[in-house]
Amino acid sequence: MTGNRKKIIAVDDNLENLTALKDTLKNAYEVYTCPSALKMFDLLEHFLPDLILLDVEMPDISGYEAAQKLKSDEKYKQIPFMFLTVRDDIKSEIDGLTLGAIDYIHKPFVAPLLLQRIKTHLSLMDYQKIEVITMATVIAMEHIRDGFVLLDADNNYLSSNPAMAKMLPGITNLAKGESIFSAAGWPEELKNNEHNFVEFSITNESTMYFKASVSPVFFENKTLIARIILFTDITDNVNFMKELENAAYIDALTGLYNRKHFTELADVDIKRAVRMNQSIYTAMLDVDFFKNVNDTYGHAAGDTVLKAAAEIIRQAVRSYDLTARYGGEEFVFLFAVADEAEVNKLAERVRENMERNVTSYEGEEIRVTCSIGLAKFLETDTLETAIQKADEALYAAKNSGRNQVKIYDISAA
Repeated sequence: MTGNRKKIIAVDDNLENLTALKDTLKNAYEVYTCPSALKMFDLLEHFLPDLILLDVEMPDISGYEAAQKLKSDEKYKQIPFMFLTVRDDIKSEIDGLTLGAIDYIHKPFVAPLLLQRIKTHLSLMDYQKIEVITMATVIAMEHIRDGFVLLDADNNYLSSNPAMAKMLPGITNLAKGESIFSAAGWPEELKNNEHNFVEFSITNESTMYFKASVSPVFFENKTLIARIILFTDITDNVNFMKELENAAYIDALTGLYNRKHFTELADVDIKRAVRMNQSIYTAMLDVDFFKNVNDTYGHAAGDTVLKAAAEIIRQAVRSYDLTARYGGEEFVFLFAVADEAEVNKLAERVRENMERNVTSYEGEEIRVTCSIGLAKFLETDTLETAIQKADEALYAAKNSGRNQVKIYDISAA
């Protein structure tokens, strides 16, 4: 096959010279012959060769003129060329090399010598290209945002880039040839994952989220010789998705569940409490005289008070108690308890902590109290009726002077 062979254009106005060149080179290279420099430029419109062999003495355009044109045209200036000519004086050779030729060979040429010199030049150019590519790759790896790790076939560390050191500082302590698994913080998810994508998190001062792609590197005979692992920081994406997810069930101001999600979770909590033979109470809390806070200090101050109230609630109740912002300055609870004394104790703790709290806002100290209504969940209740009863108990607390806990009076129903 000739598809992977180097392409050479030979330019000479002597047909015998062209035939001799083609016979000499055809076993090693893909050879195209041109009887003039003008024909050569026509051929260059169709492909760019790896090397041009130029005669000097030619009609229309000499080899030197063709060389000048090659070097002055952006499309052709990177094509290497050498002169193959009967001119054997020192000045002509210097002139040819000055024009940019990579070599200057006298005719009649010696076939083995010509082949060796072409091979040497092309090999040198290939090496230079590899060096350029390698240098460019190193520079690129230094500046890309993704972390880059190169391992050998046995998962021993070979190299990495600065971005990787920031993502996983433990990698900077690895010596070349040391197992990557000994790097501090190397994710467990990558210990048995050789040819795939994987997502994971790393927690130091904060939690960072990453996606890693593992790409095997094979030699020609399909032998695994290395692995390239690219780490992409997806923390911003993950956090954004969490924010979107939270927005569906978290109240943005207080951080408590919203009313919709409270309703969704309550059914599960009620069924669990029934299985455990616990009493269930719903509770409604209202911040007393909250309108006065907004009217006196402004709505931003009111928001600050509600945030503080939510934090008081969060700390006063148990971790497994279901709490939510019901709307405005109202909060709703679902308690699974042993008896009425226990739920009273919980509600009183919330009320007392609210009463003792002082919220600072722009130099002002704002104090508020709260009223709480409790209602026991009966077998005949739905969540809606239970909340309605707690709401009625809340209004009883407010009508009795506020800053107190009231339990729904079944006998008054």
